[in-house]
Amino acid sequence: MSGKPARLQVDPDSIPDDDRPPQSGHTFNIWYLKWAGGDSSTKNYVRLKFRVDVKRDSGYTKGVEHQSPICLFFARGCCYRGKKCPYLHRLPSDRDQRIPTQDCFGRDKTADYRDDMGGVGLLARPNRTLYVSGIHMNDHIEEILSSNFLEFGSIDKIKVLHGKGCAFVSYRLEAEAQFAKEAMDAQGLGENDVLSVKWANEDPNPNAQEDAKRILEEAAMETVKSLLGNKKMKPDSLRDKYLGLKGMKGLKGLSVKGPKDLTSLNLEYLDLETVHLSNISHPESIEILDASRLAALKKIRIPKPLPVFKTIQKPILAEYASDDD
Repeated sequence: MSGKPARLQVDPDSIPDDDRPPQSGHTFNIWYLKWAGGDSSTKNYVRLKFRVDVKRDSGYTKGVEHQSPICLFFARGCCYRGKKCPYLHRLPSDRDQRIPTQDCFGRDKTADYRDDMGGVGLLARPNRTLYVSGIHMNDHIEEILSSNFLEFGSIDKIKVLHGKGCAFVSYRLEAEAQFAKEAMDAQGLGENDVLSVKWANEDPNPNAQEDAKRILEEAAMETVKSLLGNKKMKPDSLRDKYLGLKGMKGLKGLSVKGPKDLTSLNLEYLDLETVHLSNISHPESIEILDASRLAALKKIRIPKPLPVFKTIQKPILAEYASDDD
């Protein structure tokens, strides 16, 4: 966090009371933030008067670092609280403790996208790609897009469709895409254009889907590493966690013949991402799910026959009449 206090982006006294969007309908839809029955086309988009300057506007606030959400109005460039704001005035970070069901601004995600692909985002899967329309094309549009969107995070790729006047911008983190969506919507790249920034649909390209899956796996691995920290794992702990399941693939280029071999490894420098377990020749010596426990589990699965109860008949006393004393 920067050592300077957050700047007051907007003076509330300087905003006139009549500075509000014109009413184009009878009912205001709080879900879409529009008047019902009004013209929803992007042709009537008006460029916002405010825009965030991350380097100049960032600073400390009353928000708790890595726990409080990012200020939505800071992203839009119009927060009037400054250092008194209870939310953070900075870019999102991968170290932030986010609730999975909320975005970086603390808003609850939804089960489905809105019809116009706006709003908070989808709960089912993370989305790091933005659909940007309203662009006036030129020969240097890729560089212009990169210089404008790079302010809000690390960009993976930018794909421009010159014939349709739109582009797709993909970020490394979903939180960065969430911030950029709010910061660049209804902004401009030049003098006359007004951007419309929405969530992009899932790419049907199989290669793109594989890349997205790989990125999610890498993010999960980074999360595990950050949780583990720099703690040195004991051989028994490593064996119990990574050698317990029979037939597990692993540690490429390393052949483990038994649990005793693990004691000779320098576990402090063991990279769990590149090392693979293979050729385990003595699975019966492993403590978790060893041979005796597997045999016990097999016995549980075998149905036992129902017990047959035999009736024991007592012998009748010979030569003893019922009327005798």
